[in-house]
Amino acid sequence: MIPGTAGRSLRIGICAPYDLGRAGGVNTLVRAQAAALRRLGHQVVIFGASSASLPDGEISLGPCVSIVIGDTETGFGIDPRSWWATKRVLRSTTFDVVHVHEPLMPLPPWFVLWQAAVPVIATFSTHRSQGHRWYPKFQDFFGHLMKRVHVRLAVSEAAKRTIAAYFPGHYEVVPCGIDVERFAAPTPRPATMPADRRHVLYVGRMEPRKGVDRLVRAMVNVQAREPRAQLVIVGGGPGREDVETLARRLEVRVVFAGRVGDADLPGYYQHADVVCSPALADESFGIVLLEAMAAGRPIVATSIAGYAEWLGPAGCARLAHAGDVESLTCELLAVLEDPALARALGERGAREARKYDWCTVASRLEAIYGDAIESAKRKA
Repeated sequence: MIPGTAGRSLRIGICAPYDLGRAGGVNTLVRAQAAALRRLGHQVVIFGASSASLPDGEISLGPCVSIVIGDTETGFGIDPRSWWATKRVLRSTTFDVVHVHEPLMPLPPWFVLWQAAVPVIATFSTHRSQGHRWYPKFQDFFGHLMKRVHVRLAVSEAAKRTIAAYFPGHYEVVPCGIDVERFAAPTPRPATMPADRRHVLYVGRMEPRKGVDRLVRAMVNVQAREPRAQLVIVGGGPGREDVETLARRLEVRVVFAGRVGDADLPGYYQHADVVCSPALADESFGIVLLEAMAAGRPIVATSIAGYAEWLGPAGCARLAHAGDVESLTCELLAVLEDPALARALGERGAREARKYDWCTVASRLEAIYGDAIESAKRKA
């Protein structure tokens, strides 16, 4: 039951900051959040800029441009006409609350902040270990936008530090959610992962900051000690050609599975011997790690803030020094060569993942929405 709202169904708008027509971690989060809130009985509408037609009643606010920012390809809305598209959405559906992800991304999130007449909840997901590139340059402009935010959320302590360094205030940490049962329920073994091999799995985009090249180099030594080991890479990205070239040159056994459908992805986790996230920096949380934990798989990750701050206390992963191939090799071999350790890490991870189930996270968001609505009523 929502405090002060008698448990009634809320009308919730969720604004996505990036191109809704392309696959991406934030879009996955937004859609999973909407589904979880609908299961609680709420009416949810997703809207944002898009480069393609959208499914399931999602609303496009205009076209997108795609550029590379910090080695990451990002699609976002740049059409000023989305001002009127935003106005139509906000007027046609009388929302009780609007939830904007990354509200400082142009342009639709800005337009939502300027036009929304109901409480605005904002989630910040970005972590920059060396500070944000754009926040200080446009601090005055962004500061005016931040005044339009009623409740500030961050997906992790790392993300909170990044935004709070430039825009101080109260931020509540609400982590990403996951459908635990989807990854825990037994799924058939993928054909690319035969039972007579040992599988080191990477899931994610291939771009420089993800550190996939370090993982390929580490696999040279891993395969020397464990000849049955192979690297399985799920995902695409602008760095795939470079990774393929490196793997061929080093003669590393690797399977490039490409993009995998939602129904098949759990099987990759469940049949991996270890899941590795070798990112070099600037990861705020790591939904892939949660998915691996839900599947009961041991994890090797780098000790960057966005990983170590929650994986370390949970005791469900081995942490390697970021960018250090030798350290990554040692941690991978530690898991592959010690079945008891692998089992313990997987069991701890499965228990920890339950805390992040969408049932729990959505209920927390529901309470936050209710508090924001009541607070707005008191101030009216």
